[in-house]
Amino acid sequence: MQILNIAMHNFRSIAHCAFSLGDYSLMVGANNSGKSNVMDALRIFYEKGLKYEHGRDFPKFDTEDNESWIEIEYSLSDNEYDSLKDEWKQPESRLKVRKYLQTQEKGADGKSKLGIYAYNQDGQIADEHFYGAKKVQQGKLGDLIYIPAVSKLDEHTKLSGPSVLREPLNDILKKLVKSSNAFSKLTSEFETFSDNIKAEKTEDEKSLSGLERDITENIEEWDAAFELNINSVSETDIVKNLVSYKIIDKALNERMDAEQFGQGFQRHLIFTLIRTAAQYAPPVVAGKKKEFKPDMTLLLFEEPEVFLHPMQQNILCRSLKTIGNQAGQQIFISSHSPHFVSHSSDDIPSIIRLSRDNNETLAGQIGEDKLVDIFADNQQINDIVKDTIYEAEIDDLKEEMEAIKYFLWLNPQRCGMFFARHVLLVEGPTERVLFNYLIETEQMLMPKGGVFILDCLSKFNIHRFMNILNPFKIRHSVLFDADNKQPPHDKVKKLIEDSTNEYTLKIDSFPDDLEAFLNIEKSKKPYRKPQHIMLKLKEDQIAEDKLNTLIDKVEKLFENVERK
Repeated sequence: MQILNIAMHNFRSIAHCAFSLGDYSLMVGANNSGKSNVMDALRIFYEKGLKYEHGRDFPKFDTEDNESWIEIEYSLSDNEYDSLKDEWKQPESRLKVRKYLQTQEKGADGKSKLGIYAYNQDGQIADEHFYGAKKVQQGKLGDLIYIPAVSKLDEHTKLSGPSVLREPLNDILKKLVKSSNAFSKLTSEFETFSDNIKAEKTEDEKSLSGLERDITENIEEWDAAFELNINSVSETDIVKNLVSYKIIDKALNERMDAEQFGQGFQRHLIFTLIRTAAQYAPPVVAGKKKEFKPDMTLLLFEEPEVFLHPMQQNILCRSLKTIGNQAGQQIFISSHSPHFVSHSSDDIPSIIRLSRDNNETLAGQIGEDKLVDIFADNQQINDIVKDTIYEAEIDDLKEEMEAIKYFLWLNPQRCGMFFARHVLLVEGPTERVLFNYLIETEQMLMPKGGVFILDCLSKFNIHRFMNILNPFKIRHSVLFDADNKQPPHDKVKKLIEDSTNEYTLKIDSFPDDLEAFLNIEKSKKPYRKPQHIMLKLKEDQIAEDKLNTLIDKVEKLFENVERK
């Protein structure tokens, strides 16, 4: 089983949003965009530490109806699909269910449809619960493991109750005791110990056998006797009461409590325990009697980058992807780390970006079909620059090259755009460095919520970034050199303008280029352009009126800014 699609309706900041999940999926967005709400909705669906509460979970804004539900569509294996009731089978080996959190609709029992109901073959929601009212606890829809951003290590390592450490320990010991010579010897010696300890006496001549005798004497008239038994330890007793763990600090050659290590280590240890426990989990064996009991675990990991430096983030990201590639495992994380986003640049559909508009959470995602359309649309530039000094190489004419370009360009620095409320697209590093400096020195005002200056590696790629910012619902403005509208720059300008979408706020250009606009000479070597223009600024070689005109031009591209 694998989750394919999720839809949420009227839950906290969500009026309605839908997105897809793969083996590994990454949810990103600015603070307060709704990532935690999505996580909590899934926890409520799987009944993992949360229950729906109307006062807390129903939106505070006006809604179109009073319904609240979470819907999940699954892909099933052949065995799972065969064992599913025929009435719930969907085309392409799929199962689609809805969990009603709040509704006026009635079920077959005449009561409100609270709980999980499956879609029928005719596309309608059934009137009876999906396998009864307790289907989640019965494992009918797989399982969910949740690691919050602030997670205590002892919650995952406790041995007195369920934990990711206790489960594999119990499983291993249950198998070992059946044939273990060590356990047999322990059991035999424990029986000897039981007999001997009952006979031994304390300093005041008291013993367990004496206690037995005293109690028996008082119930003899009932023709009964009292006997104490000291039971041998079971594998459960060993795990619960006798097992403990320490971490060895190899540098100090000392055994230490895990809490003595940093938070980054503790979070990585939690993840390692979960990953290892998954490897030790007993496989689901399909018996002769068909029973629908799918094999799927969804790991929700909230901000896995917390307390980890970039290199550790890279290692953890690769580990999470490896788990997601295992059968029956899916990974769904939320993150504020551009490093995690960059690691998904080779699988753009795995990125889900949340944003907030009028207090409502929106989900932006690029599906496989949409991505193919974007690649084809990007190729327009090759016809525009044909037979010019900018003509594309033969390899650049392949649509596969479009995927490679995004993979190369979406590095951690550029992936900051996924967390911005507003992005300004510029041609290259010169504008990015200059504008960021003017903002940092408070000579230029930022739009409300900040701005991310995105270096597009020339105007010939601006439309490529516009084409992915749109489906991710990232608001953006554009500023580039018109180069006096000389061919092919005139057609490139039109291509950029034609790429305007609902999230493009404004497009502007310099009549010629930035240097001409500021009335300064160009650097003789193009790669020195950023440092050249910054030196001019530092040495006050840019006229004040020219600089103010530039600042005014850029600020007008920002939204909701009050001029100083």
